[in-house]
Amino acid sequence: MEVIFIRHAETKNNIDGIIQGPDHGDINEKGQKEIEKASELLKNEKIDVFFSSDIPRCKTTSEGINRFHNLPIKYTGMIREKYNGDWTGKNYKEVNWDQLEGTFEARKVNNGESLMDVRVRARKFINELITQYGDTDKKILVVCHGAFLKILIGDLLNMDIKSSIFNLRISHCSPIRVYFNDIVFENRNHKNVSVVSL
Repeated sequence: MEVIFIRHAETKNNIDGIIQGPDHGDINEKGQKEIEKASELLKNEKIDVFFSSDIPRCKTTSEGINRFHNLPIKYTGMIREKYNGDWTGKNYKEVNWDQLEGTFEARKVNNGESLMDVRVRARKFINELITQYGDTDKKILVVCHGAFLKILIGDLLNMDIKSSIFNLRISHCSPIRVYFNDIVFENRNHKNVSVVSL
């Protein structure tokens, strides 16, 4: 099984430093160009299955990339961005993450998710892919979000959550190709996973 992960295109809120939620995501002019570039880059890939976060900025990105493939897109909330609850819509400069109780990995905004919660979703999604497609040669395209991808890719590389958040760079619309072979999260046996940036 091969999976190509893509972060959604740049949005106005990304540039303005706004904490985005499930309803945010107006793709800006640069983002539109990123979608065009990604669609050209992937147009000759034989994609078998297409998953996307169900949040608008991912839907717009997925629809643009899909113009050369015309595949049914499987929209799912499982691969949404970390939800920051009551801080959604605020500017990053207005909030202080260090005021939240708990460890870096476990702290959460009121009505929101922790990074550990996101990792649980990411692992569940990967395990479902493996269950359904792991023993096939299917190529799967997944359009999702920056922090979500940092946690997912970092986990595949045996990185702790804090290291993956601060040390991995996930650019908008830049495909990351991951090859899977007999991956098992429970025993951390990731020797048969390789990650390649396109």
